[in-house]
Amino acid sequence: MKKFAIALVLCLIVTAGVFAQDSFTVDLSKLGELKNSEPINTPYGMFVINFPEGTFPANLPWAQYNRIRVIFKYFRANGAEVRQGNENAFVVLVYDPNGDVAGPPQGPGPNTPVKIFNVGGSNNRSGAISSPAGAGITPLTQAPGAILLQRQGPDSPVRFIELVELTFFKQ
Repeated sequence: MKKFAIALVLCLIVTAGVFAQDSFTVDLSKLGELKNSEPINTPYGMFVINFPEGTFPANLPWAQYNRIRVIFKYFRANGAEVRQGNENAFVVLVYDPNGDVAGPPQGPGPNTPVKIFNVGGSNNRSGAISSPAGAGITPLTQAPGAILLQRQGPDSPVRFIELVELTFFKQ
């Protein structure tokens, strides 16, 4: 009887954990190309990944997700990996991929609710977008339709950017 009670408690804990889902990590296998195939040679060149239908559950409570973690890998034109750091790349989440995907120069816009510079920078300090806790964002009003990966400036050695992780957190 004691073993049954322990098993029941463990089952309840696992079940509660599944329904409490404090984070949602995008299944990247649904996205197709995760890395640009041609080098980005302009200072603020970009690569857009559209989110196909079914990328996000229909009932995901976007208004409750107020943190995001994005992890990129960066590569030079010759394919050598670029070390994580400031001024490599930035990320933009886009509601409508057929609209303004870049948004305003220095922050979010109506179609670009998340725009964060220095992905992988600041030594992954707490609060950095690529840190384990991610970065704070204003909660989204709907599922994003695309993510834009953008080279950050004329001095960046980055020519290829690969999306490695995209996770949303409730806190």
